[in-house]
Parts: sequence; C-alpha cells; structure tokens
Amino acid sequence: MSSDRREFLGQVAAVTAGLGAGLSAAQGAAAMPTPRASALMALFGLKYPIFSAGMGITAIPELAIAVSNAGGLGAVGTGLTPTADLVRQRVSKAKSATNRAFAVNILLARDHEALPVALDAGAPIIQFAWGIPTADAVAAVRKAGAKMGIQIGSAAGARRALDLGADYLICQGIEAGGHVQSTSALYDVLPAVLESAKTVPVLAAGGIANGAHIRRALLAGASGVLVGTRFVATKEAGAHDEYKSAITRAKAADTVLTVCFQDPWVNAPHRVLRNRTIEVWEAAGCPPPGKRPGEGDVLTTNAVTGATRRRYSTGNPGPDDRGAVTELALWAGQGVDAIRDIPSAGELVGRLWKECLDAV
Repeated sequence: MSSDRREFLGQVAAVTAGLGAGLSAAQGAAAMPTPRASALMALFGLKYPIFSAGMGITAIPELAIAVSNAGGLGAVGTGLTPTADLVRQRVSKAKSATNRAFAVNILLARDHEALPVALDAGAPIIQFAWGIPTADAVAAVRKAGAKMGIQIGSAAGARRALDLGADYLICQGIEAGGHVQSTSALYDVLPAVLESAKTVPVLAAGGIANGAHIRRALLAGASGVLVGTRFVATKEAGAHDEYKSAITRAKAADTVLTVCFQDPWVNAPHRVLRNRTIEVWEAAGCPPPGKRPGEGDVLTTNAVTGATRRRYSTGNPGPDDRGAVTELALWAGQGVDAIRDIPSAGELVGRLWKECLDAV
C-alpha cells in the first residue's frame, strides 16, 4: 500500500472518529464535509472538495490559478492537438502563480506527447482522460513525483485504473458536457465504481453545477466533484463571451448528446447546446463526414492568429474568435439549469461550497 493511501485511510478514520459517538447515523451521513471529502481535502491541501475540469483550450492557466487559490483544485487543459510550447507555457504560468496543487489534463485518445513536457515543466498532478495510461506513462509520473488521476466511465475502467495505482478516479456520467467518455448516467455507475475503488478517492463528474449537486454526490459516497460547464461561465475561462452567455440562458433540455461535431476527433460523442449547425445536420439525416451540409463553411476567424474554424469543428469558440461564434460547438452539460451568471472563478468556488452546506 502506498504512503498516500495509508494517509488517506488514516484521515478517513480520524475524521470519522471526530464526528463523535453522540451523532446519530443520519446526522453523521449529512455532515459536511463527509469523512471521505475531508480526507481528500487533506491529501491535496484543499479548502473545498471541488475540482475544475481540464477543458481543452477553455481551461487556461488563469482559470486553474483562480480555482486553486480559492481552495479548490484547478486544472490546465492541453487541448486536442497540444504543442510542446503550449503545454510548457500553460504549466509554467500556473506553477508560477499558485503554490497550491493543480492538475494538467491529458486526453490519451488524442495525444501521447504532452505528458513528458508537462512533467518536465513541473506539473504536480496529471489527470488522464479518454484512455488508460501505459505502464511507462505511469512510471514517468511517479519518477517526477507527481500524483495521477484517471477518468473512467465504468467499474471495469475503474479496476484498470486502480491496477495502475491511480491516486484518484473521476467517475464521469453522460450528463457531462464536452466529449463524453461514459455511456451511463452518473448515479447509475457511481455505486459500482465506489465499490471497486474502496479507499481510493472518487470524484463525481457530469451535470454538477451547484451546491445541491455537490451535496448529493458527497452523500452518495464520492470524495469530491469535478465541475466543468459551471466554470466555463466564469470571468477567467478561456471561452468567448457569447458562449458563456449562451450557457447562462440554457436549460438542460437545450443540451444534446451527439456526434455532429467530428473534425478532427471522429466518433467521439459530445454534449453541446443545440444550435444551427446541429439543426441543419439533423435535417439532412445526420450524415457522416464528407456528406454533411455546409462542411466547407468558415464560421470564425481568430482576431489574433488569423486561424479559422469551420462548421463541424470540435473546437469551441475562444475569446478572440470573430464571426458565427454560436454555430460552433458549445460544450455544455445538463447542469446548465443552475447557471445564470458569470462570476469570478474564485468567488464561485466559495459560493458552491456555501450552497452545499445550505442545501437540504
């Protein structure tokens, strides 16, 4: 057993004992933070068991820094096709601006080159998604003294990640926004993942956007939560203002799980806000790449780099994109009903926890 896992077990036992024998079972179950959440917070030096998702180009260093400095755990995204310079710059910027833990997100289905660059730049935590890392990748993480989280969508995936010694798991449900790895609803798969994980911390992910959602996840046994869409609608997120605004107006019924946007990531299902591109594609019978209406349409041009985005691109709109921004992929989870403003990320972290404490 690793020292981290021994520490986690000891913290769970200590916090549980601290609840006091006089508390009833019901009172103990409802106490916040739960023993598992308290142990997770102690393990990473957190004030709150709230992690932000590593959302590609949207999870820029400023967002990760704000979340971590507020007492959560921020994440830096590396995108679908990261360059070494981008990864190094993002990790270095986050590391220089916070002395708290943050994660660097790596999509194994898309990239295998970002890991050594992130570790060389001093990433304290590597967060893998869309795949199980190789033994060599795990060895590199350990050699660098970093911790490792792995996103999974099933109990079988959890067991594979645990066999590699994951420090924590992310259990994603189909309610999540963006590229959706899971094929099950969060609370359908979470119990089996928790049973497999035993003492290893598990983060619940998918549709979590307010304190009541957090409380439900913690009472269900999760050690913490991974929050994505709610952090897109913050001042620090690297997303276009029209995209952020669309999230604040949306309802859960406005999101759709689809394979409409596939360029360059083919056949990865994703949850987005319904827009004109989806409506045109659906009206044409949901044709495959090569037969989709308007495939050559240039929708936006970046005001800084001049880079263009075409219809069906898997890239969501960034702050400097100009043009038909809302016809691009607008990643959004089913928790959008709870998102009605665009606060600073640091303010949001504290607010989410207060909502969790106040929820009944």
